[in-house]
Amino acid sequence: MSEFMFDEKIICPQDPTADAKRIKQYKNYYKVKYEICKEQNPKLMVEIGVRAGYSAWSFFQACPEAYYIGFDANNGQHGGKGGESGIFKRWTEKILGEYNFELIEIDTQSLESLGLTDVDFFHVDGDHSTKGIQHDLDLAYESISSDGLIVVDDITYLKTVKVGVNKWLEKMNGNV
Repeated sequence: MSEFMFDEKIICPQDPTADAKRIKQYKNYYKVKYEICKEQNPKLMVEIGVRAGYSAWSFFQACPEAYYIGFDANNGQHGGKGGESGIFKRWTEKILGEYNFELIEIDTQSLESLGLTDVDFFHVDGDHSTKGIQHDLDLAYESISSDGLIVVDDITYLKTVKVGVNKWLEKMNGNV
């Protein structure tokens, strides 16, 4: 397995959450995402909650030939501080410029379906409310291929995410 090298140049200069301490944590944080994606080796990657594109960049380090579709409300909520100005979307377009990707600006909470099938790798990092994560998991589950993988961010970091995932799993009654 090739070694993951975090590049601090991908950090958006206008990202108010990217202080020195957090950037130091990013090296291992995004390495884990890289390794999970590398193991899955997806052809189609989908993400709810793109923010400034750091996770997407890590996924492309693992699988540069994959196609990526990112959904983001770009509303300044759930970690997207500063998103309303569009700076994070433009930054994502910049750092992913050499890859095959599509960014869709929409609040997934307003959708009943993403209209996607056969997704190999799905990263959920959008609405961090208990109901929001459950809704995004429904969208991911509907879209995932039979051997696909759904990864949920912030499950050990935010109680609302953990509670939402557990409620979703209970609702699915072991059918995942």
